[in-house]
Parts: sequence; C-alpha cells; structure tokens
Amino acid sequence: MGITFALWLAALKHASLPDGGGNARVANLIFLSPFLSLVLIHFIVGEEILLSTIAGLGLIIAGNAVMQTGKQ
Repeated sequence: MGITFALWLAALKHASLPDGGGNARVANLIFLSPFLSLVLIHFIVGEEILLSTIAGLGLIIAGNAVMQTGKQ
C-alpha cells in the first residue's frame, strides 16, 4: 500500500493537463480504484456483489461528477 501511495504522489507531481486543469482532475481518478477492486474480488475470490455496494459506488460516481462540473 505504501509503495502504491508513493507512486500515486509521484504521478500527481508530474501530471499536467493541456487545459490547465491541474492535479485536481487527475486526483479524481483515484476514485476509480473501488471499481477495479470490486471486479477483481468478484471474479478472483468469488465474493457476491450486494445492492448496498452498488449504491455506494453510485455515490462515488455522483460525487466525482459534481467535482468535475464545478468551477475551474
């Protein structure tokens, strides 16, 4: 976990967007990790995906969408 965190910080340090959006937009990509984790856990471990999990992921998407549509 520590190694991946250090890599993420390094990626943010070197990130630049052509429209000048900065690191805030790039930082929002970290919220995609729950989706990837859920897929891996479901297919590799065989864990059941509950409705509450899907609702939580929906809240993550909604929050991320609100952050993307805010003032720039």
